[in-house]
Amino acid sequence: MVKLKKALNVANILNQKIERIPFEGDMFQAFKEPQNKGVWFIWGASASGKSTFMLQLAKEFAKTKDTFYNLLEEETDDSDFIERNEIVGTSDVKGNFSVASYDYDQLCMYLDKRGSQEVVFIDSGIYFFKSFEQYLEFKRKYKKKIIVISGHANGNHPRSELEKSIMFDAKQKVFVTGYLAACKGRTIGPNGGLYVIWKEGFEKLRGQTE
Repeated sequence: MVKLKKALNVANILNQKIERIPFEGDMFQAFKEPQNKGVWFIWGASASGKSTFMLQLAKEFAKTKDTFYNLLEEETDDSDFIERNEIVGTSDVKGNFSVASYDYDQLCMYLDKRGSQEVVFIDSGIYFFKSFEQYLEFKRKYKKKIIVISGHANGNHPRSELEKSIMFDAKQKVFVTGYLAACKGRTIGPNGGLYVIWKEGFEKLRGQTE
């Protein structure tokens, strides 16, 4: 016989204790203090600033949480990836930040180890998940972790059906275009959920600089 979970009354709901991640500065202005669980989905076109934003977000998490970055669209020794780390300054959080390139089974094996990272970045989802069902399996398996997944865009929307399904399921949704990350999820910061990834590029695209 299946044992049902106890139904919560209003007092139970309101008295639940949750942990939030203490984001700072512009990250706080855009995303406030996100809860320490759930899926983030970040999508954007090539040259939109998405890859830089992923590292900036990883650095913000790594200020307080042990963070793992699963790099699949590039090699860890690619010059672009190395330079992006230098620009973002991930060396500031080197004690809480690590990178590798694992397939699905390898990453599960890695995360199943005791004391594995609390925040997991997957760059990108289309390279990692074979199906939406596999994504749901991964999400359930690591439901106590924060999972951040990147995706590609076709216009303003995720490009593939798999990416669309992940986006609809994700708790936090962020669309990147023209060096601007726009929060379309459930936790929006004081400035309306907007984060400028690269100020000079953002202003140039909008004709705000010569």
